[in-house]
Amino acid sequence: MRLVVDSPAVQHVEQTWPEFRRDPSHLPFGLASDGVSPYGVKSSSHSTWPVVLMKYNVPPWLASKKGFLLLALIILGPKKVKNINIYLEPLVEELQQLWTGVDDVYDGRMERIGRDRWFTLKGVLLWTMHDYPGYAKVSGFQTSGYAACPTCGPALQVARSSHLSKQVYISYFTFLPMDDPLRGT
Repeated sequence: MRLVVDSPAVQHVEQTWPEFRRDPSHLPFGLASDGVSPYGVKSSSHSTWPVVLMKYNVPPWLASKKGFLLLALIILGPKKVKNINIYLEPLVEELQQLWTGVDDVYDGRMERIGRDRWFTLKGVLLWTMHDYPGYAKVSGFQTSGYAACPTCGPALQVARSSHLSKQVYISYFTFLPMDDPLRGT
């Protein structure tokens, strides 16, 4: 995928809800989050989680530029975040309100000739972006230990290796191509 409009998520939204394609004022969003240690100190117990919304109604080369990102919230704490859902709940409520539509939004651009300056703004969250530990925080899935694969779920075969002192995933090769040499091991 090189462009956002080529993604299966955008195509699904446009097929299921055609009004998002018809009206250019509707906003497709992506949500990005990542935990960082302030001041570059990796051993610090302090944790900071910026949560950013990316707007995709701008050209692709501008979508991730500094002036076009929306800082939705910053989660500060002296310790690591245990339950990020508490902090994301107000943002989810606002995104749900945006999904149903916000009436009487004023467009102040002068080039909006022939169209009403007052309109209903709608938005859709297409996806979330984060690293694997962030995936565990945002989705609520466990991504380590005996249930480390959210795709496999309970079908994941795990054994504890006393020699390696860690979990060993027995059926890892099921995701390899059929002709892969590791399938025979």
